[in-house]
Amino acid sequence: METDAQWAKWNGLRGRVPAWHPVGVVVASDGPVVRRHYGTHGTVEHAPLAPGEDVTELVRRQRAAFAERGEPVEWKVYGHDSPGLAPALIAAGFTPGWDRSVLIAGTLAGAGPQDQREPRDGVHDVYRARGQADGTWKIAVGSPGPHAVPYAEMIADGSSDEGDVLIQVLLEDGLATAAGWAHADEQPFTIVGGLTRHDEDFVRACTDRWRRDSRLGRPLLAEADGPLRASLLEAGFTEATAVRSYHWHPPGRPEATRPARFLDWLHDDGPLWDRFCADFDFKPGTTYRPAITEPSPSAVWNLHSHHRAVPDLPAELDAVVQRGLLAATRPGEFVYWLDWQHDGYRYDPRRTGVPGRPPRPGKGTYPNGDYYLHVTHDLRLGTFGHPWEQTLTVWGPALLPAVEGELTELLGAPVRRRD
Repeated sequence: METDAQWAKWNGLRGRVPAWHPVGVVVASDGPVVRRHYGTHGTVEHAPLAPGEDVTELVRRQRAAFAERGEPVEWKVYGHDSPGLAPALIAAGFTPGWDRSVLIAGTLAGAGPQDQREPRDGVHDVYRARGQADGTWKIAVGSPGPHAVPYAEMIADGSSDEGDVLIQVLLEDGLATAAGWAHADEQPFTIVGGLTRHDEDFVRACTDRWRRDSRLGRPLLAEADGPLRASLLEAGFTEATAVRSYHWHPPGRPEATRPARFLDWLHDDGPLWDRFCADFDFKPGTTYRPAITEPSPSAVWNLHSHHRAVPDLPAELDAVVQRGLLAATRPGEFVYWLDWQHDGYRYDPRRTGVPGRPPRPGKGTYPNGDYYLHVTHDLRLGTFGHPWEQTLTVWGPALLPAVEGELTELLGAPVRRRD
């Protein structure tokens, strides 16, 4: 009965537009349907369909929306959904895909005080297993699955203010040999994303830790078949229903990358900051003014004295910089938005911030309390906002001439420059 009540809660929330959704994703609703457009692909979720719903027309509209964007789409149909939905999908050209059980497990009693010693062989939180993050990435991304949420997709999504990303790693002879991951969003469940090994001991070790996680206090929900399903059932999960996927691919080739995504510290943020610190001699702190060795060509504008003259200075400043980045970057090139010691993002300036596309991530250009940067991956051009000196540095032979006139009109003549 507890499983029935938990599934009823989940089922009652299907089809709601989420308050939070991943960076680079456009969410749209159409009656009982919620679509997620990732650029590279899309998904459909829906509330239980009302009796008399014209499922043929509903499916037609969703297919047309994904066709317009050139996105392949996955549509999940649960065992208790409208009996006319699956036939309508097949009639519209959708192909049946995987077939899985939906499994639920309740919470367990807390784990007690955490051992602060260096982890030994066994299953541990990856953030405590020092030096194992890169190995965990390779194992998780390289695992063929099937996974309900691929590891790289979960990392690209980032985490919301309502939840967290949970990663377990199996150490054998001191090295990572298997990984399991889960995430919590605004739903009342922690979602099991994937496990690279399906044996009962590893599955139980990971899921028991997630069920005991006091930060969440939520039951687990998983989709599985085959050996993984059997191990989850042995680990205390109960089957709630079945789910099958249906897939449709529009003509042509979809985009290869999301328009924007969260930066992974191990592979994106960290190495990029390391190069910036080395190449620009970056010295963070309130007393270093300037905080970088300004490259050539570059110019530096004062921001401090212009708030009264320009009431919405941050927005005006960002608009100028975005126009410059559009002119100075190559089609398909990403810009990286960095915030010192905080989450960063990458985005395509041509596929973000325009109608029908996701907003540009990050907090803009004006350094509101911390160092904000827009840079290309090769650091050949960019902007650097200094929050305590209250200056904006712009560099690069393509970017500087693209913005210099507008910035000087907005902020006055540069206070420093290097030609």
